[in-house]
Amino acid sequence: MSTFEYKTICAPRKALKIKGVKGADDRYAQTLTDVINAQSADGWEYFRAESLPVDEKSGMMGKTEEKYLSLLIFRRENIETYEDPAFSPATAEEAPDPMILQPPEIEQVVEIEVEVSEEIATLGPATR
Repeated sequence: MSTFEYKTICAPRKALKIKGVKGADDRYAQTLTDVINAQSADGWEYFRAESLPVDEKSGMMGKTEEKYLSLLIFRRENIETYEDPAFSPATAEEAPDPMILQPPEIEQVVEIEVEVSEEIATLGPATR
């Protein structure tokens, strides 16, 4: 599953003067194209444009006015997305990492049978 990160910038309010482009509409379209291409050079994909209300104070008395801002929204795939690894049982023969201190191997305990003489077996517990 991929996730995205988003970036929002204000859309340009004025068209730039561009040589060879005539008409205010065409200059504004070229200005938007330049902004979108500049963002895509950094890996951002144009997602959409929004016009959202913003309350802004104006004047000495601090009267608030509602103003609309045009925003350009860009997105790109989040590279640092963490996904849980699928469960995989450990293989039978994994080589230990030589850089990590390994516990010593413990040999199996071997039981040794010792014959006890009959004389020692007939003696009872020690008394004072």
